[in-house]
Amino acid sequence: MTHPGDTPEPRSTSYDSPTSTYATTPPPQHAGPPEQRPYPSDSTPPYGIPKVDESSSGGAARHVVSLFAGLVLPPLAYLGFDWAFGRYWLELNQFRDANDRALWPFAVIAIGALLLLLVAAAGRLSPVGPAIAAVLYGALPAVAVVAFRNDIVRAGMEIRDWDVVYNYALVNVPFYGIVLFPTVAALLLGTAIASAGRRRR
Repeated sequence: MTHPGDTPEPRSTSYDSPTSTYATTPPPQHAGPPEQRPYPSDSTPPYGIPKVDESSSGGAARHVVSLFAGLVLPPLAYLGFDWAFGRYWLELNQFRDANDRALWPFAVIAIGALLLLLVAAAGRLSPVGPAIAAVLYGALPAVAVVAFRNDIVRAGMEIRDWDVVYNYALVNVPFYGIVLFPTVAALLLGTAIASAGRRRR
């Protein structure tokens, strides 16, 4: 209550008072040890999305799946390539017309290419699979083909019965491997490097 002549005191309002309810208050702190808090302050990414732990069982499973694809699928692809190439080469040596040649060798080649595509796609899970496949089924066979090139040519010249290239698989792959092996090594190794670089970011 004010008397005549007194200067009225300014009335503080809730919207301009430094201690009003509209003032910014710090977020509540979670009590308890760090392991009992919802998210540690040093590992909570933006927007509250928890980070993915690469060392968890899920990360190990991705490495295993990628490694399995890199070890198993390339030999199956080579088997299909060689079988289809052998049949195609046999028909060429028999001077068959293009209309008389079977189409299924091309389908087998497409399946082999799909298997290599799956190996490259496994790099999204882990770069381990494509890297192992690039070394075991690309780089090392390429070196072997170059190192034993004379023996390979000599073995090819001794083949007289061309039915062997159709009845037995992996007979022809050393002859065209000088092109196939470096190509597979380059593509799969590039996939592994790209996958590893993406995961480091």
